[in-house]
Amino acid sequence: MCLVLGVDAAWSAKNPSGVALVATGPNRPRLIRAAPSYEHFLRGAEPENWGERIESRVSLAEVLVEARKLGNQAVGVVCVDMPVAHTRVRGPRYCDKAISKAFGGRGCSTHSPTKERPGTISDAFLRDALEAGFSLRTVASDERDGALLEVYPHVALLALCDRPFRLPYKLARRRRYWPTLNPRDGREQIRREWAQILACLKTKIDLNLEIDCPGKTLRQWKAWEDAIDAIVCCWVGLEWLAGRAIPYGDDDAAIWVPTTQPAEV
Repeated sequence: MCLVLGVDAAWSAKNPSGVALVATGPNRPRLIRAAPSYEHFLRGAEPENWGERIESRVSLAEVLVEARKLGNQAVGVVCVDMPVAHTRVRGPRYCDKAISKAFGGRGCSTHSPTKERPGTISDAFLRDALEAGFSLRTVASDERDGALLEVYPHVALLALCDRPFRLPYKLARRRRYWPTLNPRDGREQIRREWAQILACLKTKIDLNLEIDCPGKTLRQWKAWEDAIDAIVCCWVGLEWLAGRAIPYGDDDAAIWVPTTQPAEV
């Protein structure tokens, strides 16, 4: 069995980072826990409490300790949706350009990192991962344990959900997706996209999450988005373990992209 930790990392200190833990198994991988922030993950918060504001700050090291307790072994793979590299990330990298060239026509160009974003957030995450014994992987290798992978959920979802174009599932962009819809109907469209993503994930991972009613506040809704992204990060890690992911980048930094066949729903 191998534990895969997925992190939908926030690029600023004021925002939470979604996190999910998946264990491989003899039959199917299993979701152990998902949460919209490190703090919710440590507390084992249920979805109905995901919108709760928690002020305390938690490090990746603490999340890894909790993950080990939950899975009865150390995490083997960490997948993060945030720019990380062997050198400090202070601007666009070759891997960002490679992804944009390959998937820009499908609406999946990358966000360009800057000195400020994610800046020191990326530095701290990489430092914590290295201190925990992980190594950043940028090229194909037979070595599987102790891997830190950079991933990009937008591109991964193209393969998972068999879509020709970027999925319209980001809550903050709902008015751009459907400018003529009222706020309630726009959120309902987002909920349907999330439900479809979860349906595809369920063909790959044993998980028990149903989005009947994300909540009344935008914070409650955003919590679901962050948790789902973290599970998608885990799925990319599973595909990497199976040898079904390839790196876009160079020796300094690479974004891993699944090459698997799409799920049947």
